Amino acid sequence: MASVMVISDTHFGLSSSTLADQRKVDALIWEIWKYGKGCEEIILLGDVFDLWRARPERAIRDARYFFEKLSDIDVKISYVVGNHDHHLAVMRQENDFLGRVARGDIYSVYIPNLNWNQTLDGLNMDMYYPIYKTSCFNMNFLFTHGHHLNGVQAFSMQVVEQLRKLSGEEISPADLEMMMAYAYEGIYRSSYIGELVEFEEKLWKASSIISGMKTGILKTFRHMPVERHYQEILDFIRAQMAGRIDCFVYGDTHKAGICIKDGGPLAVNAGSLTHEKRNGNLEEVPDTYMVIDDAGLAIRQLGRLEPLFMHDYN
Repeated sequence: MASVMVISDTHFGLSSSTLADQRKVDALIWEIWKYGKGCEEIILLGDVFDLWRARPERAIRDARYFFEKLSDIDVKISYVVGNHDHHLAVMRQENDFLGRVARGDIYSVYIPNLNWNQTLDGLNMDMYYPIYKTSCFNMNFLFTHGHHLNGVQAFSMQVVEQLRKLSGEEISPADLEMMMAYAYEGIYRSSYIGELVEFEEKLWKASSIISGMKTGILKTFRHMPVERHYQEILDFIRAQMAGRIDCFVYGDTHKAGICIKDGGPLAVNAGSLTHEKRNGNLEEVPDTYMVIDDAGLAIRQLGRLEPLFMHDYN
């Protein structure tokens, strides 16, 4: 029985990353063998590295054992870039730009969806940003990290967004990507300076509170269940012009769950493989991942015998 495994938000580089512990990696690999027999593909759903709060060298070093074990499995690896590892997508864009400059092409180009092949610390992967769309088990799946569902979080970019709206301009997907790149690259650069990491953390929390008050939601995005995202999910699918989608899979919030509404796609959050939230409190349901096969899909928790959530296709 073929299967696809989805692993999101490992946040290598942080002490809260579950898979920084080699014993946990071994346990996960064993569960992939047990519950995903015939596994044909593993999808890494973003924030694999935490390049916002850890130097790239440490993040990649912490991921080394996990990557070695994935290489031993010898299956297709697909990596959908998130927000904390967004710099990987920026590097790809910069490489494309340098290639065009070398050819004398100096015109601005916006590429809505990136797809390239890359080897990171010996592990070869197909890379995607911001979406990976594929068909398997007679269903159309769309995989994305999920940070687009929350729009622009950085305070400075929220100001620009409001000024655009006051002038009657709509925020296009290209605008949103440029705003995100501006905010995310600043945070990435600050990861080399400990004091700036702490400062950026405070700014991020403040802008999240402002955004929550603006929308009348006191709970932050990170606490929101899948059903609260459902309209944003439908809007995102339309904005990406993705066509018919049967199942939308994302991460980002660290809160695993499944939601389906009449006439709409199945929406699934794969959760995370971390054991601590940003404020230091324990995750409600830590260390989750997703298994997709021809019978249905399941959200599993590392070390737990029974699935947390299950859904069959019938």
